[in-house]
Amino acid sequence: MVNEGAGMVRAWTVRGGQSGEREQAALSERLAIVGWEELGDLSDCSSSEDIGDLLAKAYPGEAVGTIDNWKRQLWRFIAMEIGDYVVMPRKHLSVVALGLLTGPYEYRAAAPPGFRHVRRMDWVRPALERAAVRGDLRDSMGAFLTVSELSRRDAAVRVQALAKTGTDPGYVGDGEPPNDPEDLVSDVRDSGTRQLTARDLIGLWEWKRRTSDVTDLVDQNLADLGLRVDPHFNDVQLDGLVTVSAAGSTGLREGIHDQVRGDEQQAHSKADGPRDRDLTWRIGNLPFVREVVTVRMGDALSQAITPMIESDFSQLPVVDHNDVLRGVVTWEGIARAQLGSRTATVANALDPHPETARVEHALFDRMGRIQQSGFTIIVDGENAVIGILTSTDLAGQLKQRIEPFILLEELERRLRRLIRHFSTDELPREIRRTMEGGQHLSLGQYIFLVEDAHCWNKLRWPFEQQDISRRLATVRDYRNDLAHWAVDAPAEDAAALAATGGLLKLLKLVDHDPAV
Repeated sequence: MVNEGAGMVRAWTVRGGQSGEREQAALSERLAIVGWEELGDLSDCSSSEDIGDLLAKAYPGEAVGTIDNWKRQLWRFIAMEIGDYVVMPRKHLSVVALGLLTGPYEYRAAAPPGFRHVRRMDWVRPALERAAVRGDLRDSMGAFLTVSELSRRDAAVRVQALAKTGTDPGYVGDGEPPNDPEDLVSDVRDSGTRQLTARDLIGLWEWKRRTSDVTDLVDQNLADLGLRVDPHFNDVQLDGLVTVSAAGSTGLREGIHDQVRGDEQQAHSKADGPRDRDLTWRIGNLPFVREVVTVRMGDALSQAITPMIESDFSQLPVVDHNDVLRGVVTWEGIARAQLGSRTATVANALDPHPETARVEHALFDRMGRIQQSGFTIIVDGENAVIGILTSTDLAGQLKQRIEPFILLEELERRLRRLIRHFSTDELPREIRRTMEGGQHLSLGQYIFLVEDAHCWNKLRWPFEQQDISRRLATVRDYRNDLAHWAVDAPAEDAAALAATGGLLKLLKLVDHDPAV
């Protein structure tokens, strides 16, 4: 019986082994089971430190950090309360098992190795479709740990709803990020994982944009803290969720037969450091529409036609009760259904093979198909619809990413023409040195030109000298930021982009193009 009135609802993930080897026994025997086969009875342990002492003796070759990771997982397993919810993701099936904890920790000495540490369970939903669990909660269940707590974004209440109704109510709003990197470490230590947005993650080090340098620094800081991020914070949109967990041993390699030794252990350790970045542009690097209008197979065709006319849609995804994609309705399909005098339902206008993509797919491999069909439906690993990307969206992104460079190029070329007004001797010394070396001036060097009293007077511009100097400094800094590789659109810095456009507009008043 769930102790709903006695305290806060809590939920946990207890995985069924690295290869799912404990899943069937857990379900058939109504148990939650963890491994660590060299470890004996933990019934007398009253703290994680007691478990740590036993682990250190049972696994003398393991690093201190690994022992610390394992003892916290085992303590979670022992400390879970009767009435808590437990989720066991199935390794090779598109389902999860979900149930209630009904008994205290037990050690079964007669059970096979790896099957001795158990808790009694009532698996109320032994085969709940993974697609019924919304993506953020599903990702938190996918952490690389045997035992972790599901504690953020109303996770426990949502697991409770899934157990009772089979439906995830989802989460609305933004979760509070950790206050600083130390709080992030503490959250991971206490729960096993911590979900936050890529924006909030880099914000822990006071960064706002994912440039190449920022990515390297955050990667290094995470490695120094012993943390890993899945997916990588460059592989999602800035407000997309990532899951942070402990790097190194995850608890899935339980038992001496699975441990990494010698050279392999050193290689594993290196892999836990900052990883080489994936420089491929992915579908997920672009913002796409996430509030997708959908219809169901049995819906009347009019339920598709109305929103398509009202919102000027060329298509509507067709989904099942879990938002799993079943096809798409287009105007062509609607015409075929109506001309064929078939029953006016969505099913009869269905194209069962629409263009789809996942966030991890390479963007440029998909662009031709998106342009040809006019859209691609974004699905997750369970083929549930999470968004849509149209050729119009691509055009808008192209403008956002190209406009700053076009404006900067024109601005620099117009500034370069200014030099023609001056003899070499009239130019400030810093500019002469660059020109004598056969190089183009940087944006920052034009500030010397504007701030030189003689040059400014000769320009005879109808502007405030200090104002133009300040504008040039702003645009210089913007240009320098753009020189670094970044996954975020440069147009996100709207103020700097506006400053660039404003300065260019002023220059056009004093730098006239030749008449055509």
